[in-house]
Amino acid sequence: MYLIIRCPQCVTFTYVDNFQRWKLCPTCGHAYEVSKAPMYLEVQDHHEAEHIVRQMEKHLHANKKKDFSAEEKEELRHHYTTALKQRQQQHPVH
Repeated sequence: MYLIIRCPQCVTFTYVDNFQRWKLCPTCGHAYEVSKAPMYLEVQDHHEAEHIVRQMEKHLHANKKKDFSAEEKEELRHHYTTALKQRQQQHPVH
């Protein structure tokens, strides 16, 4: 599992393995404790995390926003959970 987080210094979205304790921001070079960074979503793999990070940045830029509201974060989590459940129903693990 991977956590989608945001650098507390430059607010760039990124992701980490859910066991990772520290992150070095690829944008500003700030080293920070993952548990203290804003967490947005937990996803299954790094490919998915990369895609979602790009979409989140694109959404904020297109809407001229600096961050997601609490309601938008909850909606994001709900949509991801729903999509994940649908995917599991279509491709059950045996």
